[in-house]
Amino acid sequence: MIVDCATYRDGVRQDTAHDEQSLREALDALEDHEFIWIGMANPRVDELSRVASALSLHPLAVEDALEAHQRPKVERYSDHLFASLRSVTYSDDDIRTHEVNVFLGERFLLTVRHGGESLREARRRAESVDGAMSHGPTAAFHAVIDTIVDHYEDVARELEQDVEEVETSVFSTERTSDSTRIYRLKRETLEFRRAVLPLREPVHRFATVAVPEEARPYFRDIADHLARASEAIDAIDHLLDNALNAHLAQLSVQQNEDMRKLTAGATIFAVPTAIAGIYGMNFRYMPELSWHLGYPLCLAVIGSLCLYIYWRFKRSGWL
Repeated sequence: MIVDCATYRDGVRQDTAHDEQSLREALDALEDHEFIWIGMANPRVDELSRVASALSLHPLAVEDALEAHQRPKVERYSDHLFASLRSVTYSDDDIRTHEVNVFLGERFLLTVRHGGESLREARRRAESVDGAMSHGPTAAFHAVIDTIVDHYEDVARELEQDVEEVETSVFSTERTSDSTRIYRLKRETLEFRRAVLPLREPVHRFATVAVPEEARPYFRDIADHLARASEAIDAIDHLLDNALNAHLAQLSVQQNEDMRKLTAGATIFAVPTAIAGIYGMNFRYMPELSWHLGYPLCLAVIGSLCLYIYWRFKRSGWL
């Protein structure tokens, strides 16, 4: 459905009716320095088809806009440009991506959103800057991409905080089980990477040749933010690899410590077991069998040997 539709005359918003006939009339009535911005959310086929017919959009681009499984890309048609972007949200170690498709023409901008947060923030930010919307639909297109990329940096910062928590847990003195969370964060980072990296080349084109000269500095700023988000993703992925390796090393060390303690305990108990086993044999003539102090002496020898072995293991760090 159409969630917002407005015509901008000299940068000033004028609300426009949503039906196909009204859109055609509004487009035909546009003068210089005027354009229309239409926002749609989760449209049905018939809803998008009516708008596409009014704007004379290419059928292949319309088909891509209806299928919310596009790789981030930018394609140019004869009289308009089609861009597929992915907005990103992050909560509780879970990254969710939602598709935003944009049609940019000489006199119009159409955004088609599938899930995710509303683009009202982008529209509000563009309208709040004096004179921004007077630069035409390219300014509105910049506002949409700028808002999405700014959220990339927010998500990257939240991911970095979670990675720091994982590192603290891995290197703590307490025994932890962080491998599941590390693996999950790596999967979410991969999903994040799929949303961000394919966008770098198209944004670079906007910053150099694809938009008017006066708009290129603004897209260069977006390209810089996008590069920072990409570098943050690479750093996060590298830190997660290191954390996983460190966690596995910690598990190996803990297992070695457990084995040493078990070995030391078995060695200590081997002494009384051996002595008791010898004296448990049914022979008539054995040392000290008829001596009254034989039993306490045997216990004293066992205790002394066990204490000595315990002291040696304690001194060597095995216990």
